[in-house]
Amino acid sequence: MTAPPLVLQLSNDVRDDGPDNRFVRAFAELAAEGLLRHRYLAPAVTPVDLRELAEAEPPALVLVQSPQSRAWTERQIDELLGALGGPPVLAWEGDAWGGPLKRPRQSNLRWLRRSSAIHSVAVGAQADLLHCATGVPVHYVPHAAPLRFCADGEDPGPLTSRVAFLGTRRTFLGVELLPDDGERLALVRLLARTEGCDLAVYGRGWGRKPYAYGGVPFLGQLGVMRQASVTAGWDRYRRHTGYASDRLAISLCAGRVHVTSRQPGLDWLPGPEDGLHLADTPEEAADTVRQLLAQEPEELLARGARGRAWVREHLTETHVLRHILSPHLGLAAPPAPWVRTARTSPLRQAR
Repeated sequence: MTAPPLVLQLSNDVRDDGPDNRFVRAFAELAAEGLLRHRYLAPAVTPVDLRELAEAEPPALVLVQSPQSRAWTERQIDELLGALGGPPVLAWEGDAWGGPLKRPRQSNLRWLRRSSAIHSVAVGAQADLLHCATGVPVHYVPHAAPLRFCADGEDPGPLTSRVAFLGTRRTFLGVELLPDDGERLALVRLLARTEGCDLAVYGRGWGRKPYAYGGVPFLGQLGVMRQASVTAGWDRYRRHTGYASDRLAISLCAGRVHVTSRQPGLDWLPGPEDGLHLADTPEEAADTVRQLLAQEPEELLARGARGRAWVREHLTETHVLRHILSPHLGLAAPPAPWVRTARTSPLRQAR
């Protein structure tokens, strides 16, 4: 019997969280189904041993995550791919880029140019940017819920009037440096003035405000979300079609009603009856939170539970990984609720 194809995951993680590193559990699920075999490398954590790679079985495919945590030279990429036998490369770009202060790093672009396809969590202006810099086709796949959060079956705790807002500020002399951070600040200020709202803001850059609780570890997000009755956020790069940070999917995994910003190309997501409210302005978002806090806690919890079920059914890392790998390994991909965004955003073809 022929062994399933071996896929090498080249991670950009900077710490070893074992199975909780991005896509690792998803690869394990596909491997358990006998669809592939998986090997994991995190060069920012453990230096790559080229001799060991050359002596090991060559992979059928390499999936490289945006390698911003390590600077790669052309020579290093040549040596690594040479040791692997020159396999085809796919790229997953999980960050949003744009503006003068956040341009794709040369290290990222070197890998993206070696790829046969780029799978990006944002298209539109981002697809234009990446294709112009690389000449590689850009495909849309949204941010998804890590399986670690989907697998957490603990019952939500008692509801309170707390509103948990997760997000950082990046400023210089009090001026926001990244697109749409000004709206993020405006929403937090509005929530802080909302009657009956016990606001808790998690993330760096909020100073010593009474609502500022400081940063929270990535794997600790679900816990602080579940202490609240409503969660809120506001994305950067709101002009990028299809973009929403992974915090949207994680918030729905918490089983809480979530209020956040609306970007173009997100009409495939669930709506208010399933616990997700998208707003066009900070004022609309704050008013939505105010109305939600006036509703029966049992109804909020029921909507949050439906949102959690929707994410587990449609938007986990396994769903996204299947869609990335299916054209190359012959895997069956489940129906993608985001297919309309993928189709309506013009595919940037290779030059």
